Amino acid sequence: MKTEPWKDQKLTKEGADLPATFVSWDDATDFCRRLTVLEREATRLPSGWEYTLPTEAQWERACRARTETKFSFGNDESKLADYAWFLDNTYHAGEKYAHQVGQKKPNLWGLCDMHGNVWEWCRDSYTEKLPGGRDPEAKLDAKTKDLGRVRRGGSWVGVEGSCRSVFRTMFPPSARNSDQGFRVALSPVL
Repeated sequence: MKTEPWKDQKLTKEGADLPATFVSWDDATDFCRRLTVLEREATRLPSGWEYTLPTEAQWERACRARTETKFSFGNDESKLADYAWFLDNTYHAGEKYAHQVGQKKPNLWGLCDMHGNVWEWCRDSYTEKLPGGRDPEAKLDAKTKDLGRVRRGGSWVGVEGSCRSVFRTMFPPSARNSDQGFRVALSPVL
């Protein structure tokens, strides 16, 4: 894993408060594994817990913050610029890069940048039909074609509709882009 995959890449800015970009799914899962080891060695993470990418279901639950609307703030797309960096207020405004985190309004649970800024990798393999259950995770198996890994949230170069709470897409796990990052989840070891 490169420690700074965004270094010297086009369409990026660097800084402590900017999202990590050009991070593949493979990089993100490796980061989570290494973080788990470091935190256990420092005795800050009890056994039975680990850092992972969120499942697609966990990501959507965190984004929605108990809402059932198109966005965590409601259905009014005209308010998106208050909550998200997306095509209209970045690329079309001449700001062709991911923006500093936490500059837009948070959702009801205090989570920022769930809509827009960078696509966020999820743990799941992409499937057309989502598995059911309380906290499903689509895993690659003999019956599943490898279509890629799930990304959620939209990005600074995406249209409004791709920032909706329910919108999902997939990408190859080795792909790296200027509008792609990740969010870490604390999960019980299964």
